[in-house]
Amino acid sequence: MRPFVLVASAALLAVALQHPPASAQDADSLARDSTAFESAPVESPAAAPSGGVSIANPAISVIGWFQGAAGNDHARTQEKAFDLREAELALQSAVDPYAKADFILSFSEEEGVDVEEGYLTWLSLPLGGQAKIGKFRSDFGKFNRTHAGETPFADRPLSTLAFGGEEGLATTGLSLTALLPTSFYWDVTTNIGTAPAPGDNAVWAAYEGDDLLWLGRTSAFVDLSEATNLNLGVSYATAPADSALLAEGDHAQLAGADVTLRWKNPRRSIYRSLTVQSEFTREQGTASGAPARSGWFGYALYQFARRWKLGARYDSTERTTLPGREQGLLGLLQFQPSEFSVISLQARRIHDDFTDTDGDAVFLKWTFNIGPHGAHPY
Repeated sequence: MRPFVLVASAALLAVALQHPPASAQDADSLARDSTAFESAPVESPAAAPSGGVSIANPAISVIGWFQGAAGNDHARTQEKAFDLREAELALQSAVDPYAKADFILSFSEEEGVDVEEGYLTWLSLPLGGQAKIGKFRSDFGKFNRTHAGETPFADRPLSTLAFGGEEGLATTGLSLTALLPTSFYWDVTTNIGTAPAPGDNAVWAAYEGDDLLWLGRTSAFVDLSEATNLNLGVSYATAPADSALLAEGDHAQLAGADVTLRWKNPRRSIYRSLTVQSEFTREQGTASGAPARSGWFGYALYQFARRWKLGARYDSTERTTLPGREQGLLGLLQFQPSEFSVISLQARRIHDDFTDTDGDAVFLKWTFNIGPHGAHPY
């Protein structure tokens, strides 16, 4: 898998260097169409509206994540009854007609100041592709690409914690994306970089100069009707394994599949919508005898009024070193006063098969935004 990924990446990069964009106008068109790959909140200077984002005037925004929590749930990572879990400062701007830059800094009491993401995106590769270099959230599944505070939930699903850690899977390196020439949207993405350091993930060891994190993903987007669309994705990642889990020198291998169904009647889109998403992850066993383990989660979020949503999530994962599974059930009621603020009341129960015990927790999550924060990955 890794030689194939390297050859594909080198080929894409070589073609990009030999065939630069024909003009700034072409680059602007690709920039406007690139939102299908990821959020593209910043257009090039020529395309920016009057008084909008430009090279001399980057978009600056702040997202605050305030949360209250209570209960005896052992998986609850928040110790305080009320806490400003995190504040994110985002700086986003066009660099030139062909590229844009995104920097997201996080501020929290536990971790201090951290660069969550900082990367440059080349917007106009051949085949409708993009290249990204820097630190970014890896393209493993769909849920991983959204920061914890900006998901609908007060926590992360058990399977994402088991395989990606509380902060999710991020890497520092290079990402290449190509759009395949099909009648529907179908892309292929490659990430090459360093794995997260121990403590930031639950699978991989620290990079020591002899190996990298290799990741591949392909996803297809299909319109089923005017109001309904379906997104299917498959992911694979490998890197040196954490010695606490596998033998020295072994590689951890993750395989994943995700499906997302969205329904929103365009004639009454501000009143009714439905999102259903599920994601499955499996860690492969190795020749040293480490067993395979798996986990999955699924959720539904239904908008039943202009500002109100109701949701539920089920997740299940095998333990890292102990037999049995952990299973969780979460329900939420969400109120959105405006597009800049979301408040939700959530309740969760987790059952541990190994100890045959239950834990309960309740959360009050409130996220708010100031500034022109870009759209999330779709």
